[in-house]
Amino acid sequence: MNSTIVDAYLKNRERRYYQENLSEWVTMIEISLEDARNCILDAQGLRTSKPCKSVLDVARRIHNIQIDTISVVSRSHNLITFNRFSRYEDGSIWAYEKKGELFEYWSHAMCMMPMETYPFYAWRRKFYPSPRDTKWAIGHKDTIEQVYRDVKKNGITSSASIGEKNPESTGWWDWKVEKRALEYLYTIGKLMVAYRKGFQKYYDLTERVLPGHIDSEPMSDEDAADFVVDTSLGSLGIGCYDDIRTYHNKLPSQKIWKGRNDQIESFLDQRVNDGHLDEVTIKGLEDRYFVLAKNVDSLSVSSKLDLDDVPVLLLTPFDNILRERAFPKRIWDFDYKIECYVPAPDRIYGYFVLPILDKNELAGRLDAKVHRKEGLLEIKALYLETIELQSSDGLERLKRGLEEFAKFHNCDSISISKVRPRRLTKLVRSMIIE
Repeated sequence: MNSTIVDAYLKNRERRYYQENLSEWVTMIEISLEDARNCILDAQGLRTSKPCKSVLDVARRIHNIQIDTISVVSRSHNLITFNRFSRYEDGSIWAYEKKGELFEYWSHAMCMMPMETYPFYAWRRKFYPSPRDTKWAIGHKDTIEQVYRDVKKNGITSSASIGEKNPESTGWWDWKVEKRALEYLYTIGKLMVAYRKGFQKYYDLTERVLPGHIDSEPMSDEDAADFVVDTSLGSLGIGCYDDIRTYHNKLPSQKIWKGRNDQIESFLDQRVNDGHLDEVTIKGLEDRYFVLAKNVDSLSVSSKLDLDDVPVLLLTPFDNILRERAFPKRIWDFDYKIECYVPAPDRIYGYFVLPILDKNELAGRLDAKVHRKEGLLEIKALYLETIELQSSDGLERLKRGLEEFAKFHNCDSISISKVRPRRLTKLVRSMIIE
């Protein structure tokens, strides 16, 4: 190989190495951890020069928007969307489901996905229901068949409209039998959620909900493997085997690669060899990272954003860069645990703590509650964990981010209790509360 070609190979932080057979050159791209962070935030639409223009844009960009029930502030699916589409109106995601542009099913958890990805979930559906649910269904076959007939005859149906409510019900785990039948039929694909009102599901037959142009057949195992890799890396920008294993939760990788690192990386190596992926080294991290070949330019473009005046974002615990706790720890050295499931005396930060994204750093966290009737955003505790967020410019970005967050929640006032470090308490309150 002549020197001119070698010089070309070594441009743009690329280094080359021979494969074992010494017959083929392979690209190895090396980037800094900061570049990796920028790439991820750009791909996720959190820090980007090409922001999302609709809810559907958000879903197509990050693939799955996790639905959550906790509502001390707006529910997580709303915050995930708002942080990527600033004109989003609280709760309007359900309109996209009703129009047939989004649908909900099990992905990372229960999530909203673009309707065109339905064939992957038809594939995934083959591995449901659980043995426990199957056992229950066998014992309630007549009820399930009757509920299906009722929906077929009457059309769109909510659980509230069928069966007798159990007066002693305490929630999810002692649903009335008709509600459980609806969920079973939904899980196996006989029904879909046609839309929601508030948080109430309304079901209908799948063939009446699924748009006619959408393929209802499950994709092949081979296509499912490509889908998992492409959507994971497309959504994150860059990722290692563990990110690909967990972005859709672990079920797909268990069925395709038995959840094993060596089998996943062997598949990724094949996709590198055929030119679909490029391998990337991130300085300071040991894992092998990969990027879609078509997106290699994003590794450097995303670092050119000017973030000095960009307001902070308050992320939900179920945001796509936070929901797998090992991911923010590895990429940002940000140790996060949701504490609403922890007994109150054992909490360190608070009940429902929102991580703070300042520029390209996870720079702090706050425990917040929205008092909707009073129009008050209560900040019970605010933790400023980086020097830059504690600076005057950082506090100005914080102020603007909190004001936008309050406006989204229709709050016209903000209160702040605990601030850490303590020395900033008076300054923070004077800047933000005014």
